[in-house]
Amino acid sequence: MARNWSIIEAHCNHQEDFTPRFQEHYDSIQSEFRHNLDDYRLRNTISDYHQLSTYHIKLAEIMNSHNQFQAFLILCDWALASMVKALYIQKYHEVHPPKTLTMNEILPLVHTDTEPGLDIALFIGTIQHMSSLVDYPYEQLLELKNIERLFLRTEEILNELSARLMKDSNQLS
Repeated sequence: MARNWSIIEAHCNHQEDFTPRFQEHYDSIQSEFRHNLDDYRLRNTISDYHQLSTYHIKLAEIMNSHNQFQAFLILCDWALASMVKALYIQKYHEVHPPKTLTMNEILPLVHTDTEPGLDIALFIGTIQHMSSLVDYPYEQLLELKNIERLFLRTEEILNELSARLMKDSNQLS
């Protein structure tokens, strides 16, 4: 009986020796899982903001065709804001971007070494300002050709930022 006890004791000691190594492997798997889960959340959040931007610009087009210019401006602002938030999440790896971004935060997001972003940042600020004016009683009607220009420029900027977003996300993969 003593002999069987020593075999069991040796077997138990043998398992104890391997437990720390197994624990390190488990921790590395858990760490990799957390990293993959964080990447998954980031990618989904970026995709959600990108898709939201697309929905807003489609709704803006509908509002424009129904001569709902106040709603049109607000939706253009929301579309641009959603796209900028997607860029913010991608650049800073934060799932929860700030509710509003200042021009100091927007400019580095839209500016690249090859493409200056000042005109984009100024356009975004202009749309933000125009969409906030709809709350005031001294609304001024915009000319139809200017509304069409605003819409085309908004779409152009969204397409450019979307292409950057997709290019950068493919480089990270």
